[in-house]
Amino acid sequence: MDTFDLIVLGGGPAGYLGAERAAQGGMRVAVFEKRALGGVCLNEGCIPSKALLNSAKVYEYAMHGEKYGVTATVVSIDHAVVLARKNKVVKQLVTGVGMTMKKLNITVIEKPAVITGKSTEGFTVTADGTEYATEKLLIATGSVPILPPIPGLHEGLESGFVMTSREILDLKTIPESLVVVGGGVIGLEMASYFNSVGTEVTVIEMLDKIAGTTDNEISDILLKNYKKKGAKFKLSCKVTSVGSDSVTYEEKGESKNIAAD
Repeated sequence: MDTFDLIVLGGGPAGYLGAERAAQGGMRVAVFEKRALGGVCLNEGCIPSKALLNSAKVYEYAMHGEKYGVTATVVSIDHAVVLARKNKVVKQLVTGVGMTMKKLNITVIEKPAVITGKSTEGFTVTADGTEYATEKLLIATGSVPILPPIPGLHEGLESGFVMTSREILDLKTIPESLVVVGGGVIGLEMASYFNSVGTEVTVIEMLDKIAGTTDNEISDILLKNYKKKGAKFKLSCKVTSVGSDSVTYEEKGESKNIAAD
């Protein structure tokens, strides 16, 4: 049985940084990761979303270059190339994390693991039928999106017309219309990108403001700028059901529908 000073369950920012620090201190470390090093932030969150937004920003600059003294006669955006660049950025950073692990002699095991034992000496972890022992254990397994109990949501996710923040980052085609349920940071990022590349975007939010955790002044400025770009907002509204081509929501006690691809 392989024995380590520290086993880390999860290779996201908390996991891989904890592993690096422990290895730098002389500990023998193993990291178990069932998907890819870097976690949600690097693979399916902060980094890929910012890569998309950066492409959208360049596109908008080109579209309105005359304000800066630059005139472009033909400006277009190739979503496939945007996705390829996003994937390249992610791959480079994931590779960088892996190289750091290798440099510090950290064992990376690309399998899901479960805790199967505990004693005064430490813990036992099992992955794919193989047991590993460790004195210390760092649990950094991360999280997954929560799907609210909205009729049609789970079925839509299985069928493909409903997406979480994970699936939409790899959407192959630009839809004509998109309804974003939730006006928080992640929803607004996706609304911003697709609105910039020509999708008719509607954001439905239960609160009376977007970016709910921010100051009202910031929220108001964001809302004004999103609307100026053409995005639509349904605030103080509650989504009641989701279909393959429409979303039903409640506004001031009245049931309404909005079409969406």
